[in-house]
Amino acid sequence: MNKKMLLKKELPSWDLSDLYKSTQSQEINFDLSQLEKLTTNFNKKYKGNVHKLSDKKFYDLFNSLEKIEKLSGRLISYAYLNYCENVSCEEKNKFLSDIQEKLVKFESKMLFLSLEINSISEKKFRKLIAKKSKVKRYETFFNKLRLFKPYQLSESMENLLNEYKSSSKSSWCKLFDETISELSISISNKKYSFEESLNLFQSPNSKTRAMAGIKLSESLKEKIKIFCRITNTLAKEKQIEDEKRNFSDPAASRHLANSIDPKIIKNLRDTIVDTYENTSHRYYKLKAKILNKKKLTLWDRNAPIRSRKEPPIDWDKAKNLVLEAYYDFDPKIAEIGKGFFDNNWIHAKTDPFKASGAFSHPTVTNVHPYILVNYFGTSRDVMTLAHELGHGIHQVLASKQGEILSSTPLTFAETASVFGEMLTFERLLNAEKNVTKRKYLLAGKIEDIINTVVRQISFYEFETQVHNHRKNGELTSDEISEIWMNISRESLGDSFDYDPRYKYFWSYIPHFIHSPFYVYAYAFGDGMVNALFSKYKNKELGFEKKYINLLKAGGSKDYNNLLKPLNLDITKKDFWTQSISVVNNLIDELESTI
Repeated sequence: MNKKMLLKKELPSWDLSDLYKSTQSQEINFDLSQLEKLTTNFNKKYKGNVHKLSDKKFYDLFNSLEKIEKLSGRLISYAYLNYCENVSCEEKNKFLSDIQEKLVKFESKMLFLSLEINSISEKKFRKLIAKKSKVKRYETFFNKLRLFKPYQLSESMENLLNEYKSSSKSSWCKLFDETISELSISISNKKYSFEESLNLFQSPNSKTRAMAGIKLSESLKEKIKIFCRITNTLAKEKQIEDEKRNFSDPAASRHLANSIDPKIIKNLRDTIVDTYENTSHRYYKLKAKILNKKKLTLWDRNAPIRSRKEPPIDWDKAKNLVLEAYYDFDPKIAEIGKGFFDNNWIHAKTDPFKASGAFSHPTVTNVHPYILVNYFGTSRDVMTLAHELGHGIHQVLASKQGEILSSTPLTFAETASVFGEMLTFERLLNAEKNVTKRKYLLAGKIEDIINTVVRQISFYEFETQVHNHRKNGELTSDEISEIWMNISRESLGDSFDYDPRYKYFWSYIPHFIHSPFYVYAYAFGDGMVNALFSKYKNKELGFEKKYINLLKAGGSKDYNNLLKPLNLDITKKDFWTQSISVVNNLIDELESTI
């Protein structure tokens, strides 16, 4: 049996029975019935009375809310993860839609809560979160909710938007997923799924990469009208809601949801863009030299710099590499990570109809997260595994905060994942004494950082321009593609030959559709990790405990209080300047080996 067959045979799939045994489980109907009762009683008991509640009564309200959130979270998590196993399956799709529609009806009974909390006077609010109050621990929840006060609408309008989005946006997102899952290419009479096609860009054979790029471009072009329609519709729907809520900027609602000052994100964005020339431009110029090319093709962006094919890394080896890296940092962290492998909480099998990409889904705090990866055995796949396991460990640690406070803002959600990548990389680099192999590792890490920082900020730029242009009318696919190509030139530099067939590659990025303006969180997380990792490598006293406490906090603290014990200030622009110096140093080291 060859290595490729062995790799596929050993790949695990998850066991969702910790949520529900099957879509036919009677427990699902029981939980839906319970939700009906709980939300009805909650509505009767609290609607119109929130402003009268004492801190003790508010504490009781939160206990009731936790129960509701656990049931609804369990149902939607199971329906979504079940759907991700095969996004083209009508039965799985229908089950997800049915659960979503039922949950929206329950949510409509709860929407009064945020409106009424925000109607509480400032004097009453201050009393509620006083030090001796029983609900003091929910201060961050209250503060975050009150940030939305200027942008809230009437209860009837909030209900209408909630119901509309659950149907409209959900349907457009599913259409996107289904269209992506149906994409495939054929090379030399061999068929490749969408995920397999993307994996070909890491082939050491330039002809294979070029063929994959051209074929995938043709495949995307065939569906470009669908992708264009989805993008235009969702951007317009977002614009309408933003205008109703008086948001001045298309990314404003994301900043608010992340509880982050927009000035911090502007500093991050400006720092990355201003350093394009010394980071991505410089690296790709160096890469062209290593590959002995005057110009790189866009299909070479993630090409390995080694000339021979990298042997696939089997699943057990990948698991051990990642867990050992976590163990070196903290054995208890590694033990949490080991549970994902031992208990079938990871879906790594590749399947043409499986959801693309990778994620760690937190489900609910009384169960555990589930991880999805599409594992082909490359070194980049090992880093993806380390990344998602970091998310999973973070979610397990934060779950102790309870359903209301465990959820971490996206900006900090990427910290543990990128930190996990860095731990794995450092372990591999320190263990490697061969100069040539170290060069491969360095190049791979530099590309990972560029993909996490430069590429994601360029995505943020792309989204911003698309949403701003959409305000003036519907965009054609050529207009969207022109934005994509201009931003690609700006961020990647002049070491590339900009093949016009690359213009369709904006259309497959899922974050643009599922989570607008999510992408800057990756760059934020990378910058945060560079600062944290510097403290770790300098053996700062008590760092490991402080870092783990940061993860345990989940969403129970704002970013100022989260970072105070670590003496980090992200409001200063030089924080991001110092962070980006990490990749510059790695490029310097790589240059010294050429």
